[in-house]
Amino acid sequence: MKKTREHLPIFGIGPFLVFPMTGVTIAAIILSAKGIIPFTIQGKLVPIILLIVGILLIIEGIACFIGANFGHLVKCIKSNTLKTTGSYAFVRNPCYAMFLLGCTGAILIAHNPVLLILPILYWLELTIVLSNTEEKWLEGVYGQEYLDYKKRVNRCIPWFPRKRG
Repeated sequence: MKKTREHLPIFGIGPFLVFPMTGVTIAAIILSAKGIIPFTIQGKLVPIILLIVGILLIIEGIACFIGANFGHLVKCIKSNTLKTTGSYAFVRNPCYAMFLLGCTGAILIAHNPVLLILPILYWLELTIVLSNTEEKWLEGVYGQEYLDYKKRVNRCIPWFPRKRG
């Protein structure tokens, strides 16, 4: 049963989650480059592999963002329609996924294994905050439709949707 309410905020809690995530990533990369955070991987092959994987993650993040189709998303939000197409068919939060993938890609490019704790912490933060805020709101607004969507599509890591059933 859908509850009739005003629509969700256009930006939600996103800026409060992703701007600090981005700032911490930038600071960690700078500290790593200056040698303040030790253990940068040296050599030729591994840094090149990490560079390639990092760039691919950043590209995937950008693709999630572009695939979100914000013009259509704003219409869905204002009309209280659950968006499940485009990027939303592969990840429930493509904007958060963009920042998670982008920050992870940048960290891989920095080739410092110590920094790999950050994407885990970011994912944990997103999981805890979103499951206790936006997802509860969406469940209240869309009911079973949102619960079914949650079963099929990952929260922050793009992946192929699970089969209905």
